[in-house]
Amino acid sequence: MLKVGLLREIKAHEGRVMLTPEGVKVLVKNGITVFVESDAGLMCNYENLEYERAGAQILPTMEKVFAKSELILQVQPPSPIEYDIITPSHILVSFLNLIHSADRLKALLKTKATFISAELIQDDNGKYPLLMGMSEIAGKISIHVAQRLLSIIEGGKGKLLGGTELTKPATITIVGSGKVGRTAALHGLANGARVNLISLKEGKLEAFAKENPQINTFLYSQETLNSLLPETDVLIVAVYSLKDDYDITISREQINLMEKGSVVIDISVEQIKTVETSHITSHEQPSFIVDGIVHYCVPNIAAAVPVTASRILTKRILPIIKSLALKGLKDSLIEFAGLIPALNIYKGKVTNRFYADHFGYEFYNIFELLELNL
Repeated sequence: MLKVGLLREIKAHEGRVMLTPEGVKVLVKNGITVFVESDAGLMCNYENLEYERAGAQILPTMEKVFAKSELILQVQPPSPIEYDIITPSHILVSFLNLIHSADRLKALLKTKATFISAELIQDDNGKYPLLMGMSEIAGKISIHVAQRLLSIIEGGKGKLLGGTELTKPATITIVGSGKVGRTAALHGLANGARVNLISLKEGKLEAFAKENPQINTFLYSQETLNSLLPETDVLIVAVYSLKDDYDITISREQINLMEKGSVVIDISVEQIKTVETSHITSHEQPSFIVDGIVHYCVPNIAAAVPVTASRILTKRILPIIKSLALKGLKDSLIEFAGLIPALNIYKGKVTNRFYADHFGYEFYNIFELLELNL
């Protein structure tokens, strides 16, 4: 049986946790030992006492958690200060986001530990429940951010998103029709805006368009985007791919087709450089203005609502954590087939074929490694 360790997040403004006290209680009832780093849940209003009442043992430092636990949980990828305390006996679960992080992959391989990417865990339908949960939050928050940034207080044009009886609503154009884009489109429509949704893949929006005829849907092209931008009050960029499929650039000249005081919300900013005028911002200083256009480029939007986000994460990952702790890696991979593509690294070897090909590493079949006890 593996002992579970929950870490306090290091990254600024990141307060999400992979396990709420309710999740800990379930694990402890099943005989699993859980260690929680002190104040891990503070930004979710989960005091140490709540975790203790759930049956967890509170430890003062990250080092103590690593020393006593085999299965380590955190939201953000391991930081460089963790590399020296990760050992080959550890299994770490987090949002690794390795697709644009060759250096991180190399560093994690050197630890000889095992790493599972939370964003790559699939359900029985081939969907990504943890990633989609965070994407739904990001899509909804983007609309609330849009309304705030359109106000003159934030440098916007002073336009109400939903309009009024005597005035027209604002127009939102969304590039990317994944979970974030579709959620933003529906939430924007529900808030009274006029919505354009641009898909990067042909045929992806057919069913969505039939179910939501009030939303204008398009297939991406530079010409289509250029024709929509002059009438766009809010541009939401939600280009994201787990396999680095897209190579799209929205130039400064294109952004300047929008009226002064318009808003760009670049949700893709950390994953892919799509908007020329964007750069990563933080929850503390989320926006800036370029050529009169307000930009919002916070990468971890879901961290703004850590209580909601943590409950989603816990609900969706708890069965897997329980299985890993009770049954070990091999039996969990058999029980949860969707865990196999999320297992990126096993004891210093790349076990995700896409990452192996993408970064030029040898690929190893995880079941062969487990049979050989390597």
